[in-house]
Amino acid sequence: MSFWDLPDKDETAANVDAFLKGQINRLARQAGCRLTDIASPDFSNPSVTRSRSNNVEEKIYKGLHAIEALQAIRYTMDKTYGLSPQILVKYYIQHEPVHAINRELLIDHDSFRKLKTKALCEFADCWNSTQEVFEWDDEDKLDLQVY
Repeated sequence: MSFWDLPDKDETAANVDAFLKGQINRLARQAGCRLTDIASPDFSNPSVTRSRSNNVEEKIYKGLHAIEALQAIRYTMDKTYGLSPQILVKYYIQHEPVHAINRELLIDHDSFRKLKTKALCEFADCWNSTQEVFEWDDEDKLDLQVY
């Protein structure tokens, strides 16, 4: 793969769609929080490393990691352009139906699929830099683009 190769937009969008649908609800259950409570993180507060010595601490530790992952997803959504952040948040986090999103954002019914595909591809573009911002280990990083 060359640096100049472009990702396949339809396959990348499908990959990101599966990622968001599969991970968001799972992470929210693991974190024990509501999706609507998740916001982009505030990077002015440094993260705290926690030790893991028993089951309760392990559950807390996993919950904190799940919250961090949800914040990373929300952060990435906010880094996309134009209507994309609103489409991604309303569809994947708030679970609004397509007709309500179309009405609220003044989107033509036929344009939603195209705008959603664009938003998902933008998410994939931004995801790599988000993983760097959150300083995740290499084994935890995931490339969502399909070439």
